Amino acid sequence: MMHSEIEKAETVERYVRNQLAPAERQAFEEHFIGCDECFEKLQAAERFSAGLHDAAERGLLELRSQSQGMKPGWFAWAFAATTCIALIMAGLAGWAYFGQMPRLRSELRQTAAQLKAEQQSRSRTEQAVPVEQAEANVPLVMLQASRAREEAASVILKPDDKQLVLWIEPGPTRYRDFRLDVFSSDNHLITSVDHLRLSRYGALAASLPAQQLPTGDFRITLTGQNPSPAALAGEYHLKIRRP
Repeated sequence: MMHSEIEKAETVERYVRNQLAPAERQAFEEHFIGCDECFEKLQAAERFSAGLHDAAERGLLELRSQSQGMKPGWFAWAFAATTCIALIMAGLAGWAYFGQMPRLRSELRQTAAQLKAEQQSRSRTEQAVPVEQAEANVPLVMLQASRAREEAASVILKPDDKQLVLWIEPGPTRYRDFRLDVFSSDNHLITSVDHLRLSRYGALAASLPAQQLPTGDFRITLTGQNPSPAALAGEYHLKIRRP
């Protein structure tokens, strides 16, 4: 799929509106995974769509339905002004969301590690293991969508690590339910996690058994499941090392 074809067919906009045929959707997904330009255009379009949806939920676009059946004139100008204000509010909401992400990312990492440590502490306590042995930090790695010029994320797993937490921020999306699949370097499925849901901050957290992840390189795919149809939402790469 070429750029000229994508622009002429308005593929990005139709993808966001879920108007592509299955074969066309798959071809575009395979293209934007390795194309920075289309990847950035898709993110911008999804942020704009999410902003409009947020404005509609806030009631900023309700005047459109009220204008039906009324005579044109000053009300048309009022509706146009209201629509402009709604778009500005949607843009400000998107700016606030992405402007606050670095701080939220740090807070969420600390919260996820604390919750995982508490879970391990309760489990070990039930097995009569001293509480102080359950206070080790849980390995956590934040994954970014794979780009051709970026290196894979990496993490070192110690012998006593039981779990590895993967933290993913997929960005604006229509999906509410996700599936995560972990593949080895030879494309063998290692493990999967179903029914992942976005937190209030728009992030996903998946806990994987450390013993299932030997030293090596892994490919991780995130697939949106609900609402259908299912589609690839992101691809990531991870290097596991052990001391």
